Amino acid sequence: MDTEASGAKAASGLCQWTPTQSTFVLTFLTNIVADGTRTSTGFKKVHLNACDQVSNHLKTWKKKYVRINYLKNLSAALWDEDEFIISLEHDHYKGHMVDPKNKADDEYLNKPLPYYGFLATIFGNSVATGQYAKSSNDPIGTDSYVGVSHGGDATAENDGLNHGIDKSVINDDISSSARPAKRAKTIDDTGRKIDGLVEAFQCGTQTLANAIAQASSGLPHGLFEAVDSLPGFELHHKTRYYQYLVRHPNDAHAFVNLPSDWKLSWFSSFVAENF
Repeated sequence: MDTEASGAKAASGLCQWTPTQSTFVLTFLTNIVADGTRTSTGFKKVHLNACDQVSNHLKTWKKKYVRINYLKNLSAALWDEDEFIISLEHDHYKGHMVDPKNKADDEYLNKPLPYYGFLATIFGNSVATGQYAKSSNDPIGTDSYVGVSHGGDATAENDGLNHGIDKSVINDDISSSARPAKRAKTIDDTGRKIDGLVEAFQCGTQTLANAIAQASSGLPHGLFEAVDSLPGFELHHKTRYYQYLVRHPNDAHAFVNLPSDWKLSWFSSFVAENF
C-alpha cells in the first residue's frame, strides 16, 4: 500500500492508497488516452483534478515503472510478456536481496504484475531506465560524452533522455581528458529561463504522447465501459481482461459489438482459462 502526501491536502495528513484505488487511477488515465485525448504536454490539470490526488500518485507509479524495467533487464532475469512476471532463480534472488537497497524489489519479483500493462500505456518508452544514468558527482543539465577514438574523430553517445548529439572533431594534440560541458539553458515563449533538465522533460513528454497516441489509436470507443459494466466479476478479473483487449485490438473491436450475453460468455471463458 502506498502512503503519499497530497500537495493540496498536506495539512490534513497522509493519503492511504489501496490496490483497488491504484487500479482505478491507472484505468482512468489509460482511458483518457484511449478515448483520443491529446496529451502532448502530459496530463493536464483538468484530467488530474477529475481523480483526487492523481498527480502525486502518478509520480509513485512512474517510479515503479522505472524500477520494473530495470529489474526485467537484469542479465539473470526472465521476463514473461503475457503474465508480466520477472523471474529470478532462487540463488540469483537471494544474491539480489542481500543488498539492503534492493529490499523493496520483493514486490516485483517472481509474481504477476497485473498493472504493468497500464503503466506501459501511460508512460511508454519515454521513461529513462538507467542505461545512461549519471552518478551523484555529475551536474544536472549536462550532456554525457563517451569518446570513441577513430583517428582524429570522437563519437558522442546519446545522453539518458536519448537526445541526439552531433559528432565533434578533436585534434590529436588535444588532451584526452573530458572538457567540462556547459550547462544547457533555453528560453521558452514567455522569456523565462529554464534549465536543460526541464527542456529534456518537455521533449520526453512529447515522445510519450506520440507513443501513447500510436498505441491506443486502434482501440474501439467505449471499450472500458463495456468491460467495466460486466456484472458478477471481481475487479482484478476485469483488469486482466481489459489489458488483454488493449494488447489485441481486433478482439477488442469484436467484443464491443457483441450482445450482452455473448460478452459474458467471452469473459467467463477468459476467466476460466486464466484464473
